[in-house]
Amino acid sequence: MIPRLARAAALGLALAGAALPAFAQSTSPDRVLRMVPNADLQTLDPINTTAGVVQSHAHMIYDQLFGRDAQQRPQPQMVASHSVSPDGLVWRFTLRDGLAFHDGAPVAAADVVASLRRWGARDPHGRQIMGITVSLAAEPDGKTVVWTLRRPYSLMLDALSKPAGNMPAIMPARVAATDPFTAITETIGSGPFIFVREEWVPGSRVVYRRNPNYVPRSEPASGTAGGKVVHVDRVEWLNIANAQTAVLALIQGELDFIESPGVDFLPMLQRRGMRLVRINTLGAPGMIRMNHIHPPFNDPRAREALMLLVNQEEILQAMFPDPSLYQVCHVFFVCGSPQETNAGVPPGLGSPAAKERARQLLRESGYDGSPIVIMDPTDNPFVHAATLVLAQQMQQVGFRTDVQAMDFASMAGRRANRRPPSEGGWHIGLTFWNGLGASDPVGNVPMQASCERAWPGWPCDPAHQALIDAFPYAANAQERQRILEELQTSAYRLVPYVPYGQWYLPAAHGPRVSGVLAMPGIIIAWNVQKAAR
Repeated sequence: MIPRLARAAALGLALAGAALPAFAQSTSPDRVLRMVPNADLQTLDPINTTAGVVQSHAHMIYDQLFGRDAQQRPQPQMVASHSVSPDGLVWRFTLRDGLAFHDGAPVAAADVVASLRRWGARDPHGRQIMGITVSLAAEPDGKTVVWTLRRPYSLMLDALSKPAGNMPAIMPARVAATDPFTAITETIGSGPFIFVREEWVPGSRVVYRRNPNYVPRSEPASGTAGGKVVHVDRVEWLNIANAQTAVLALIQGELDFIESPGVDFLPMLQRRGMRLVRINTLGAPGMIRMNHIHPPFNDPRAREALMLLVNQEEILQAMFPDPSLYQVCHVFFVCGSPQETNAGVPPGLGSPAAKERARQLLRESGYDGSPIVIMDPTDNPFVHAATLVLAQQMQQVGFRTDVQAMDFASMAGRRANRRPPSEGGWHIGLTFWNGLGASDPVGNVPMQASCERAWPGWPCDPAHQALIDAFPYAANAQERQRILEELQTSAYRLVPYVPYGQWYLPAAHGPRVSGVLAMPGIIIAWNVQKAAR
């Protein structure tokens, strides 16, 4: 059966290439990298969405002033030099030589200014920085940007080097002039790959070709830092929804890389000589998001009851057959990250005693027994399994549940609906986040409690939000740690969401592939080499 399915997979891939232009078909297969990302690319604007596949796309075609190395330290990327005044108020960034957009125009300081202003309107860090900006301007030399602030911002380089969330991608000024809340229509960057728009087939294929004019840095590649040296002529992202088809095509050599091969197929991949690599070193924290504006979860006692009743081990066992792929993690800023702290973590979460306390809190909250609408994205096997177990755990303490099946895209659209659950709204939706983004107290978007401006679920707590806003202005590491611990303690009081564990799913690539770089939340195609058959 496996050979027959493999032949079918290979035939499908061959047919997918049958309509390619002549120049694409003439490229040597050894110079083509075929990858399967974990989602289809439907939009192209990294400022308009935090979707991981869009951020991966952005890294292919755009560059940014600073990258992040494998240890998550900011490193110069587009800049030749930078400085900050002794009082921390004036930053100067000078671009390095050889930077050019894909249309041949040189990258100028004015392009950087326009791009950063657009990014600053949407990104949590960017909004903070723009809120204290006195001026952001290009110098007459055309290569230097001067950013003047009203107060020091200690996370400036961390913000400018963000690899995920809202990547501060540098675009031509005319493109960056697009309203931040309107998707761009022109995709010209200065990065190591060029997006081949005429070959883009949403739902099927995304194509990039090597940028022959890209000048990489001289340092060794590390994460999104260092030299972005490209060793292939063409990269194809293929949307193969059937995991078995993708896995068998990888084994047959018709594919080179799968970002998320599916846990059931990992033993087969290892037996057949494929390489498994953990590119997302911080994993993915799961989040149970409640609607804070409608009963019962507008009452903090109901939210606390949900937090107390969740047994992470039961949920994770249903999601993954191999315990090495997950860990119980109750902290809000990601286990294994520099921001991990146990401050404020209630003891015994998910235990019988905690569930008894949850029953009591649920009664005190005034919950009237109305069905709790839980959105269930059945096309995502991990989240679907977690949703079903959560519903069972909730029923054990007195919740009535109404699990409503939908696909993940429909859930993402529905959670923006602020109407009551009985009128098309919702009570609960499970999701997961990139570990790097969730470990950042400012960049952890679901942690925000900014009321109507908050991520769907809309937590509203000025004291909690003030801690988030204060974090970048800490005078030293000790002050930053104090705020971090206060913020997590506050999160256990507010309960913006409930963690339901953390998992680490490896990517898979063929034995001919080497040089795959690790970076949480994105896939990287530069530095990757493909040996000849």
